[in-house]
Amino acid sequence: MRVLFLLLLSFGLISLVHGQAGIRAGLSSSNITNSNVNARLGAHGGVYYRLELGFFAIEPGVQFSQKGFRGNDRNTGKIIYERFNYVDAPLLIRINFFPDIHLFVGPQMSWLMSRKYELEGVVDTNMDAFPKTEFGGVGGIGIHLPYGLNVQASFDIARNDLGEYYPNRRNKGLKLSLGFDFF
Repeated sequence: MRVLFLLLLSFGLISLVHGQAGIRAGLSSSNITNSNVNARLGAHGGVYYRLELGFFAIEPGVQFSQKGFRGNDRNTGKIIYERFNYVDAPLLIRINFFPDIHLFVGPQMSWLMSRKYELEGVVDTNMDAFPKTEFGGVGGIGIHLPYGLNVQASFDIARNDLGEYYPNRRNKGLKLSLGFDFF
């Protein structure tokens, strides 16, 4: 009897599950914590899969993300540009408050793919002093639009430092995204 009950319950839960895959891209404004440097404008884009479970959903994703900042060198006062390219993998929990509005929050793991530091024409791309993996969190709000479109605004912040060049400083950023659900 218990087995029959569990089977019926399982089939009932499976019928409630609805998944959607999609793409998302947009603009980002990134910076580092504990510093007075200026934000770097960049882009981000990738794919996601949303598993709807009633009033909430689970949404893993993978996206390319440009991060970094612009500031002044402490010694010379000259402008420096620090650019990082990451692959981000967020695992979001979405809470649907209204039919078309949701909040989301979750952990994010990021992998450093490339780095470019510029100071007066001198370029450094060495990544040895930087952690290759970054752990952090993401939170934001989203709106569903007609025709499978959606808009999101989010904030993400890393939990670990940027390494020996920037001790006690972490990546942070705002993102504005436009997404499209395939099915």
